Amino acid sequence: MKEDLEYIYEFVNDKIKIERREKDYNLLKAESDVFDRKTMLTLYELLSHGYFDIIEFPIKIGKEANIFRAKKGRKYYAVKIYRTSTKNFNSIIKYIEGDYRFEHFKRSTLGIIYLWAQKEFRNLTDCYNASVLVPKPVVFRNNIVVMEYLGNSRYPAPLLKDYPQDLQKFYGMVRDNVIRMVNDALLVHGDLSEYNIVIHKDKPYIIDVSQAMPVKHPNARTLLERDVRNIVRFFSKKGVDANEKDFYDSINWGVFV
Repeated sequence: MKEDLEYIYEFVNDKIKIERREKDYNLLKAESDVFDRKTMLTLYELLSHGYFDIIEFPIKIGKEANIFRAKKGRKYYAVKIYRTSTKNFNSIIKYIEGDYRFEHFKRSTLGIIYLWAQKEFRNLTDCYNASVLVPKPVVFRNNIVVMEYLGNSRYPAPLLKDYPQDLQKFYGMVRDNVIRMVNDALLVHGDLSEYNIVIHKDKPYIIDVSQAMPVKHPNARTLLERDVRNIVRFFSKKGVDANEKDFYDSINWGVFV
């Protein structure tokens, strides 16, 4: 067994092509925080099944997860790795409780993290199938979610908050995405703002949907109202004629009943 583990670690490490720079704290933190034993075993499974060939560099380093760009042939993927030990346990569990899709779950830290990754994949799938602009989901295993990479060969797609132009056009597209997410995917994002919308190929894509809740959740309507306020606030500050009524007039409120 020890020999098998040594082989797996050697195999996976060979596929992690992150440029290691001693003084680059972010890169070192990206590696040390997430590549534990359980994650290495899961990466080995995904690599062995050919979902991607190498892991290139971190796209985002977050409190709950790090996102890396991976590559298979000439195609890129985003690999989101949730930490198997997290201090944000309570902030995660409040978005699981009350979600009828996940009524029975293990309340261990690892059980919650695995469910959180499953929840993100399920939400991505439901949004993608409803034609909401989100990264196309590929696969999930344990604490890892693989999805479409948004960006070009050099850089990941920029956040909406950093995009300098065409905000009037994007306002309408974001509004339509939110409405489609509610009416067709039957989900409320729950934490939507300019920080989790990216501009890819001149379109706004919604990301970070792990906390999204079904419209039947007791808090869904309150969370939707908060999402709408956040979006209207951002675009209004940028000089766009934005109004909460633009959203609410097209929401099918019957789905919340």
